[in-house]
Amino acid sequence: MTEQELKAFAKWCLDNGKRKLTKEEKEAIKSAIDQANSLNELLQVVFISLVIDSNR
Repeated sequence: MTEQELKAFAKWCLDNGKRKLTKEEKEAIKSAIDQANSLNELLQVVFISLVIDSNR
């Protein structure tokens, strides 16, 4: 998978999952996904978004 495909998949999961995030939180996470410059940064965004969701 290319970097763009991974980012698109991460955003798809965010939109189609059953997570308890507000629209604003989802948009902020999508922006962070777009700004990630490496796989490590992308994974950090994903893990942080999971922490936000688990605190609901």
